[in-house]
Amino acid sequence: MRETRPFGQALLLSGFIIILLSALLPWWASYRALQYQEQQIDARLTHLVTDHNPGSLLPGVSEMSTEQPLAASNPAWWFGQMAANHQRVIGQTTVFYRLDTKQATMQWLLLSVPLTLTSLLIFTALHQRRRKDEETKKHYFKSLLLDPDLSHLGGSDPVEQGIIGLHQSYSSQIEDLQQQLGVAQQQSYQDSLTNLGNRYAFRRDLDLMLNDENKLATATLMIVRASTLQIINTQRGFQAGDQYLQDIVRLVRKAILPELGARAYRISGTDIAVLVKGQCEPLAERLGIQLNQELYHYQHIHELDCAAYIGFTQLLPGQLSEQVLIRADLALAHSQGSEPNAWSVVLKHDDEDMGESQWRQRLQSMLAEDKILLQVQPAQIRKQSISGYNEIFARFPNENGGTYPAATVFAMLQRLNMSMLFEQKIIEMILQQIERKALPGQRWAINLTPASLQQNSFLIWLERVLLRNREVTASLVFELDEQVLQHQRVTGKRLLDMIRRCGARSAVSRFGHGYGSFRLLREVKPDYIKLDGQLVRQLEADSTSQQFVRMVVDLAQRMGCHVIAEGVETVEQKQVVESMHIDGIQGYLVAKPGDFSTFKVQAI
Repeated sequence: MRETRPFGQALLLSGFIIILLSALLPWWASYRALQYQEQQIDARLTHLVTDHNPGSLLPGVSEMSTEQPLAASNPAWWFGQMAANHQRVIGQTTVFYRLDTKQATMQWLLLSVPLTLTSLLIFTALHQRRRKDEETKKHYFKSLLLDPDLSHLGGSDPVEQGIIGLHQSYSSQIEDLQQQLGVAQQQSYQDSLTNLGNRYAFRRDLDLMLNDENKLATATLMIVRASTLQIINTQRGFQAGDQYLQDIVRLVRKAILPELGARAYRISGTDIAVLVKGQCEPLAERLGIQLNQELYHYQHIHELDCAAYIGFTQLLPGQLSEQVLIRADLALAHSQGSEPNAWSVVLKHDDEDMGESQWRQRLQSMLAEDKILLQVQPAQIRKQSISGYNEIFARFPNENGGTYPAATVFAMLQRLNMSMLFEQKIIEMILQQIERKALPGQRWAINLTPASLQQNSFLIWLERVLLRNREVTASLVFELDEQVLQHQRVTGKRLLDMIRRCGARSAVSRFGHGYGSFRLLREVKPDYIKLDGQLVRQLEADSTSQQFVRMVVDLAQRMGCHVIAEGVETVEQKQVVESMHIDGIQGYLVAKPGDFSTFKVQAI
């Protein structure tokens, strides 16, 4: 309200001046009248003295003397010297007199008092009006500060203009802040590399779908795992790895473009998730086939062993997000155990009611209490010169007296970053039992998971363990899946070289997925290859597969590599593989897996 102060001060000053003038102007008029009266008296005194009658009192004189001065008094002091004693010398006569100021004083008072009172009343009223206007404006401006829409002065008042301008500036700042907040919120839910939603956006949207009030609404979760990212980062650099990941995202976006409402997210370093409404199986078949073709094409152009793996699962309102993610991880685990760029669907599994925290607790309990069962399945070796071959499996008991599916457990171990701990525990338990059994002439095969190749610390640990007991190490065979070696050839070869240095042997399991197997056999040079059970089952009716196996057996034996057929379950299958001079046979027809702790070597 600073703008009103000069006006208020001017009003008060004007009032004071006018009130002062109301008193001074009548006083000045009365004073001038006394001066005129003095002039008239001075003129008459000359005649009065000339007429020798100085004692006569003239009009307008209150007191006069020619003999002695008058008493020094000034009853009308407000007229100053004009009301004091006057002295005139006329000839030889000195006259003393004092003017009569009563009439002048009355004239002054009659004029000044009404004028002064009137001015005082007027300016008091103006001051009160101004105060009232100020209070009204003050209340108005306070209201205007709270609500700029109450403006009714038309923007003419500078204070009003200032308040409106303040509101406009504040509104502009609020809008800018809201925009910045919106951008920041969007960025907080966005992956900077791929411009997809990040894991926070994924969990938000996943929870919204699972909490949908429409209990019949179905949706599909697809996860694409860019499994070659680590290899590209290591061999070609991180910039090439970023480009590879962006290329996979581009292929995913292209595939889901026709799907209404589909949204993609980057939920980890290698995983791209897609949420889309609709039944899982038809969506999985449509998207899986398309992406599989696109990924194969990308793999061929960029000379990769594999571009990505795909897993599908269905989600329904009311399910827990952990259940959905566990099934998706299991689907990916199935895909990674198949051919490159494969896709797999898992709609349900027996332990999906267990959340992530429950899985962690049970797995930690298994680890702490050694609740891991070891089973062994011997192979039938057809040549006496070859040592016996016994494959050891790990099984994981549940609370119902059964066992969890191994694929589910390994998928959860990888998800919870516990793979290395279990791998180490299983190998230590196997080595302890082999030392206790002391069965010469036997070889014990241990399966290594794909996760073991991705951790340098595990390879260092394994080398130290193998060097600790050379005698036991000489009886060990470490099995790696052909598809794992195809996709992680560099790290796989490094692992196999380390195993050979330590005195152990290597085997490639599930061998024979195509002519690329010959290249792998030449590069890796394993001690054993184990023909894939699916290939074995095709031998009876497929002459092409028979010819392929004969070529594999011939090349392997020339290289000093033993060939074992996996998954032999019928006599016909056994007869076919025996006719191809295979070194060994493994399967339910030969022997079923049994408890390793009670295992004894028997003639098969």
